[in-house]
Amino acid sequence: MSKFTALELAALDAIFLETPDLNEALRRQLRFARVVKRENSGGGFFTDISVAPDASALACDRVLGKTTRAKVAGLSWGMGFVLFMDHGKLSLLEGYAFAPEDTSALDLEDLTFEVTSGPYDLHE
Repeated sequence: MSKFTALELAALDAIFLETPDLNEALRRQLRFARVVKRENSGGGFFTDISVAPDASALACDRVLGKTTRAKVAGLSWGMGFVLFMDHGKLSLLEGYAFAPEDTSALDLEDLTFEVTSGPYDLHE
C-alpha cells in the first residue's frame, strides 16, 4: 500500500490550506510520503503515513486541521479530519464521522465526496 485515496489527498490539501505559513513545506513533505496502512474503523478511518527520512522536519503543532470536513456519500452528517505530525513530519490522517454512523461499508478508495472548510453547521 503506498498511494493516497482521492479523499485523503483532498483532506490533506484542505488541511494544508488551513496553515498558510506551512502550506508549501507540508506539500514538499507529501511528495516524499507514502501510505503505510489504512484502517476503516467503522467510525471513520486512520491512514498511517511514512515520510522519507531525509525530508525536512517542520516546527509545527502536533495536530493540524481544525475546520476541514467533507460531505460523503453514504453518511448523513459527513466527516471531519485531523492530521497528526510526529517530530515535524506527516504521521497519521484521521477521518471521523460526525455522528455515530457506521463507515465500515464505505469503500474508502472509491467515494463520492466534497471537502469543505469552516465551522461545522448542523443546519447545512
